[in-house]
Parts: sequence; C-alpha cells; structure tokens
Amino acid sequence: MHAVEALCGQNVSACYQCGKCSGGCPVLADVEPSPNRVIRMVQLGLEEDALCNELIWCCTACGICSSRCPMGIDLARVMDALRALAEQRGIEPPSEGFAVWTFYRTFLDCVRQFGRLNEVALMQGFNMNSGRVFANLRKAPWFFLKGKVSLSPHKIRHIARLQRVFERVEKLEGK
Repeated sequence: MHAVEALCGQNVSACYQCGKCSGGCPVLADVEPSPNRVIRMVQLGLEEDALCNELIWCCTACGICSSRCPMGIDLARVMDALRALAEQRGIEPPSEGFAVWTFYRTFLDCVRQFGRLNEVALMQGFNMNSGRVFANLRKAPWFFLKGKVSLSPHKIRHIARLQRVFERVEKLEGK
C-alpha cells in the first residue's frame, strides 16, 4: 500500500468502501473487479491481486470515480500508479486488458510522433502490436478511395515542443 500511495500521492487508506466510484465507472460492465474492490485489495496488501486484474489496464481515466469519491481520492491516479508498478515488476496485462493497453500505448506513440492522431499509423501500430497484422486489410482500400484517411501523415508545426512535454512526463514517471 505504501508504494502505491507514494507513487500516486493519494491516501488510499481513507477509502471506506462506499462504492460511489464503482457506480459511475463506464467500463465496469466489461471488467472485473470494481474500482472500490481494487482499492480494498491495496488496503489489505493483496499486491498480486491488485496488480493482476483487468480493471487497472482497462481504466479510461475519465475521472468519474474521482469526482464521486466523498473522501477526495483520485482513483484514476491510483490506477495509473498500479499500472506503473505492474510494468516495473514485469507483470503483463491479462488477455482482456491487453488490447485496451495496446491501443492506449499506440495512440500515445502516434500523438508523440505526429503531434496529432494519424489514423493509418494508429491502425497499423495497433494491428502490429496486438498481433492482428491483417485485421483491416480488406477495408483499407475503401478508406483510401473515399478519402476517409490519408497516406501522408501531417505533423504539427512545433513537434519538438510536444516531444519535450513527453520527455518531462517520462522523467517524472521515472522511465
């Protein structure tokens, strides 16, 4: 529990399990366990359970749980800390969370490289990283012919500034 609290700066022990965070979670229908159960795992020192569940990988960090918490705990930051600890310890996401985490990382890599979302790079990167290399191959010509996506990626003007932001965040996260 101390490692999680140190990483996220939140007082996890203040949670009294009211369940308001879980009541607003948009991914709760598709994942197990609920946010308040993950917090309880952290409180009880069930490190393996807290780091190996699919919720920490599928959390969208929308902040609904954090805004509903009567104790002011930022659960999105707690989930980020749990993901960071799992990565540090070499714990892979469960199969249910793997696709979500792969998409998230691919999206961020795309924004880092171009300064904005590039659909082709996102589709290609996600397909390659998730092992679905030919997933959109049949649909791709239609997207290009109808002008829905462009082959040439457009970068923002001051991409170096954005890349410095990414570098600062990585430095803060200790990567």
